[in-house]
Amino acid sequence: MRTAYLLVGNHEAAEDLVQSALEKAFPRWSRVRRMDTPEAYVRRIVVNDAHAVWRSAKRLPTVTLPLGPDASALVAAPAGHATDHADGVTLRDSLLRALDELPHGMRTIVVLRYWEELSVQEVADLLRCSTGNVKSQAARGLERLRELMTAEAVRSER
Repeated sequence: MRTAYLLVGNHEAAEDLVQSALEKAFPRWSRVRRMDTPEAYVRRIVVNDAHAVWRSAKRLPTVTLPLGPDASALVAAPAGHATDHADGVTLRDSLLRALDELPHGMRTIVVLRYWEELSVQEVADLLRCSTGNVKSQAARGLERLRELMTAEAVRSER
């Protein structure tokens, strides 16, 4: 659910993605559950469905990522950056807004690599791309996140 939320940006669409993925996995579940990592199979369905939504829209989703009680339970704040709760909420809000600005392919790689803590090889296998692509997109994504968050910090200081 957390991955779906980070990919699509709102709770209802994330629920729909997860429900759809489980519906697609159910008929094959006897085979899927014997896999080493059945959650990777379902995660792949979630990622594919999120990309299908973006492709059918012919543009990136334009949603805001609210920080309500549902969102805060789904998204863990980065460790070690905040000293009090308010700082953590502010940092998480900035990070989610910056994440929303990334192109969907880059956003997917950043979410899988850093929130889901998958290895480069696992992300490459999941997305069926090269490890070099994962590394470069992750590096570019992090750099873009830094730029966006720095720009937001400068704006908020004014």
